[in-house]
Amino acid sequence: MDLSTLAVNRTIDDKDGMSKGMIDYYFVTGMSAMVAINKSLAAAGKSEADVRRVLDYACRYGRVLRWLMAGFPQASVIGVDVDAKAVASARETLGADTRVLDLTLAKPIDAPVDLIWVGSLFTHLSEHESGRVLNYLHDHLDPGGLVVLTTHGALVENRLRNRERTYGLDEAGVVELLKTYDDTGFGFAPYPKSKDYGISLSSEEKIAELADDAGYELVFCGPAGWVKHQDVVALVRPS
Repeated sequence: MDLSTLAVNRTIDDKDGMSKGMIDYYFVTGMSAMVAINKSLAAAGKSEADVRRVLDYACRYGRVLRWLMAGFPQASVIGVDVDAKAVASARETLGADTRVLDLTLAKPIDAPVDLIWVGSLFTHLSEHESGRVLNYLHDHLDPGGLVVLTTHGALVENRLRNRERTYGLDEAGVVELLKTYDDTGFGFAPYPKSKDYGISLSSEEKIAELADDAGYELVFCGPAGWVKHQDVVALVRPS
């Protein structure tokens, strides 16, 4: 897939905070997601032609969704998010098939899909919640289907230890996150004004363990593979 030739919709809603003051980076981020997806497909022994249904889980205003629509024109592409305004915006701006996600995860989104993209969501979830979402997504995959997700790995670990960046956590949160990471391979601390949404840090071994528990096979892990920041992880539901 030649990403430079894709006819990507470049209309951005003014309310999309991801684009503020960095339009060029906004589109670089989307393209980088497609690079990660292509590498993951190759690692799973799949091609673009194998993808008939795509799910962008936690799509927001469509930063990556627009690339999925352009990159897989032969496929049905669905975007879901808990933010009803963002979902409505992506539908109107991009002409995308979007749905509001039920946080209880009690209802299936749609028929099984071949490919799921989850960008910068597991980076904010606890270990328990990560496992819950992985199990939910597993049930949305056809056998042989692929989940491509991003996590915080060694690069973010070093930034936190050096206090180069604290990712919105206070000092107590950083200390808590690093302690649990050192003890278990998975660290999490909520944002100061939140109970269950914050910053997570996970080792490749812990991700492999969580994936195995949810019934996946880990087929690819690319350190800092998404815009040279977040790790890229590809998981396959075995046939």
